[in-house]
Amino acid sequence: MRKIIMSLALCALLFTGCGKSDIAKTYEQSEQDGIIKTYYEMKDGTWQCEDTTYQFRLKLDGRMPNSELDSCFVVLTNNENLTFEEVSKSLYSSSFEDIKVMEGSLIVEMIY
Repeated sequence: MRKIIMSLALCALLFTGCGKSDIAKTYEQSEQDGIIKTYYEMKDGTWQCEDTTYQFRLKLDGRMPNSELDSCFVVLTNNENLTFEEVSKSLYSSSFEDIKVMEGSLIVEMIY
């Protein structure tokens, strides 16, 4: 019986890859670097944060209204057409429509 259990345990380890990681690169949360949340680039080209997988990592540059300097947002999303204007409006607008555009997307970096 013990041999059967050991064999099953060994097979389970082989099939799971012994905990092999699919992470290609880690972006650690860092106030100094503007990284709001820790997120990961996966080996298959997707991005992951908080157990959610995203297809795209967009780096969006632009200038917010009444600002003297440009800003940069890094957004994990499944919407490759998301724009800087839509992301910035979602932060300061009280309109539900402006906020709704970010549904399913996550700002992971903000650089001012």
